[in-house]
Amino acid sequence: MKHGIFAAISLIAASVVVYAAPVVEPTSASGSTNLQVIAKQGQATVDVLDVDAHVAPMAPADRSAFIDSPKRIEQMLAHILLRRNLAMEARELKLDKDPVVQRQMEQAIEGVLMGKRLDQLAATLVIPDMEALARERFLADSDRFKIPELVTVRHVLLNTNSRSPTEAIAQLEAWSEEIRAGKRTIEDLAKEHSEDPGVGSNGGLYENFSLDKFVPEFSAAIKALKVGELSPVVLTKFGYHLIQLESRSAERIPSFDDVKGQLIAQAKEKFIADAQRAHIEKLKVLPVEASEESIAPLRIRYGKLVPPSADSAQESTGQTADSESK
Repeated sequence: MKHGIFAAISLIAASVVVYAAPVVEPTSASGSTNLQVIAKQGQATVDVLDVDAHVAPMAPADRSAFIDSPKRIEQMLAHILLRRNLAMEARELKLDKDPVVQRQMEQAIEGVLMGKRLDQLAATLVIPDMEALARERFLADSDRFKIPELVTVRHVLLNTNSRSPTEAIAQLEAWSEEIRAGKRTIEDLAKEHSEDPGVGSNGGLYENFSLDKFVPEFSAAIKALKVGELSPVVLTKFGYHLIQLESRSAERIPSFDDVKGQLIAQAKEKFIADAQRAHIEKLKVLPVEASEESIAPLRIRYGKLVPPSADSAQESTGQTADSESK
C-alpha cells in the first residue's frame, strides 16, 4: 500500500513504490530486526535502518533539516534503491566471489570502522572547561573578530540587452521620481522590473552585506548615501542601477560574550582533533615489517620490472660455471 503522506507531497518518483511504514527506532543487536519497509523498487527495499546509516555521517543538527526536505528524501531513497538493485544484480552474477572484490568490500568496511573508532575516541574524551582558553585567545587578538560595516540595500537593475543606455537611464530616473513622490516603492519596482538574476528570490534586497561584497561602483554609491536615500543612476559591469540604502551598521569589535560560544566550540574541536591525531600518530609509528624483497613482486605485478625467465636464469648459471672452470 502506498504511503499516504509521501504520495500527498509527491515525494517519490512514479517508478518508486512507497509503502506504509511508521517511524520505528532501530533495534538492538539482541532485539528484533523485523523493520518495516519504507520503499521498494524492483527487488530492492529500504527500511529505517538504511536511512539511519545514510544520515549517520551528518552532524546531528543537520539531520532534521535533511529529513524535512521532500526533495532530499526522494533523492536519498532513489540512490539507495538504485545502488541496492545493482548490487543484487552483481551478486546474482557472482561478482562478489571475485577475491579482489571481496577484499575491496573488506576495505570499505574498514573505512567505516576507522571513522567510528575515531568518533568513539572523541566521545570518550574528558574535555576540560575551555572558557578561560577562549577568553585568552579573544584578548590576544580581538581585532580578528572585527565585524565590518554592514549595509542593507535594495536596487533595481536594467541591462542594455534590449534597450540603449539612454533608455535605461531615463527609465530609472523616472522611477526615482515616482519613488520620491511616494507613488511607487523600490521593492515593487525591483520585483516587477529588475533584471538582476537574483531578484526572484530576494526582491532586489541585499541584507547585511559588507561593502567589499559588491563591485566597486556599487559600493562607492552606497558609501555616499544616508539611510533612506536613493542613489543617482549607477553604472556597473552588470548594467544600470537605482539603489536605496535601508540600513547601515558601523564596523565594530564584538564583546567576548558575543563570540564566547563560537570560541569555546572551536577550542573543543581542536582538543578533539589533537587527541585523534595523537592516537593516529601512535599507530603510525608502530614498526612496519616490509623489505625490498617483499615489495619487489609489486613492481613486477604493476610496474615495468620484468621477472627473470627460467632460460635467462639457467644461462646465468652456466656462464658462472664456465667462468669457474677457467
